[in-house]
Amino acid sequence: MKFNDVVNEQGLCQDARALAGLAVNDTVSYSDKALTRNINAWYRQVDSWIWDASGTWEFDDSNYTDLPIATTDLVASQRDYSIPSTARKILRVEVMDSSGNYNKLTPIDQSGIIDAMTEFQDETGMPLYYDLVGESIMLYPAPAAANVTTTNGLKLFFSRTIDEFAITDTSTQPGFENNFHRALSIGAALDWANAHDLPVNLISGLTGQLALQRESIAKFYGIRHSDMQPRIIPQITEDI
Repeated sequence: MKFNDVVNEQGLCQDARALAGLAVNDTVSYSDKALTRNINAWYRQVDSWIWDASGTWEFDDSNYTDLPIATTDLVASQRDYSIPSTARKILRVEVMDSSGNYNKLTPIDQSGIIDAMTEFQDETGMPLYYDLVGESIMLYPAPAAANVTTTNGLKLFFSRTIDEFAITDTSTQPGFENNFHRALSIGAALDWANAHDLPVNLISGLTGQLALQRESIAKFYGIRHSDMQPRIIPQITEDI
């Protein structure tokens, strides 16, 4: 479903107004700014529902034109690197060695380090571990120019936040399964209904519709990767 279809009146904005008992083109009572804000809020909510249900399937908003993989240059002796602003969860970190091969790093937590963090892996070399601190990735040890390839030497695999709607969007659609797009307009209509004390039966109806959408989303994304059955996977180490 398109975000704002003024011509054919089939968009999320038009649907939300209709569900709230308004004229589909009533931008005075329910402005485009307010609708965009509320639809984006429900977009983030649906995104969290999908992640709750998806298990091993790594959901990514289809409105992005690239993969959720980022590379950046390594700097000799620099331990601290910024995490991409769209990242919501770091899944994997790799560093390229001096031979041009990427090597997976092991995540650590400061609570598990007995020594002082300033003393942990304090000599530069080939990074082996990483720690997430705020908006940064900390490498241990810090890279040494002789041990790594600095150009595009750090690679991150991550999950990211939604690609939110802008108020000027028209034909852009939500980046998840089309069957569930209406969850956004139902949610935005429910926001309006609650804010304006609309009849209880209308609020109850919207709440029920939203619950059905959530249930359907959970069922759909819960089985989307059904060919991968839970199992114990042994670690594989290449022979040296």
